Amino acid sequence: MHIEIFGLDKYVVATLSEQLHLPLIKLTKVNENDLFFSVFESMIFHRNVDQNAWHTIIRIFLVETDMKFQEEIKTLFIGALKDQTIHLHFEFYPQLKQNIHHVIREDYPLFVTESNAVKIEEEVEPLTQEIFHGNVFEGKEKDLETIDPPTTKKKPS
Repeated sequence: MHIEIFGLDKYVVATLSEQLHLPLIKLTKVNENDLFFSVFESMIFHRNVDQNAWHTIIRIFLVETDMKFQEEIKTLFIGALKDQTIHLHFEFYPQLKQNIHHVIREDYPLFVTESNAVKIEEEVEPLTQEIFHGNVFEGKEKDLETIDPPTTKKKPS
């Protein structure tokens, strides 16, 4: 099952994916390794006005035999997003099981977790340089006087 979400912040969707992961698996019996959420850096507009967080579009791709769970899936999302958005729009896309393929490399963990994530332990020096508030041209006044300003050609009338 793949769920694409438009109109919500990626951090909201990250939390949502954690919150709904187990309930969706229990409901549909989908393999937990086959459930993914995607969020896009996208904007939703209606008549030139930003609608993000006012409208949320949720596209749900699931195996054809699981289409019977549409109402229950909608109910899960409505409850989870009641404080995050105003209007929800659902689109369900059935998929044939034989059209879903995975290529899993056995020499890597299946998922990145807290225990196998790359940790960067590089110390970063804090910036202590202050903003310069003086005259950057101090002492160069004579040099500046010799520079000819660019000329603009006027169009003949």
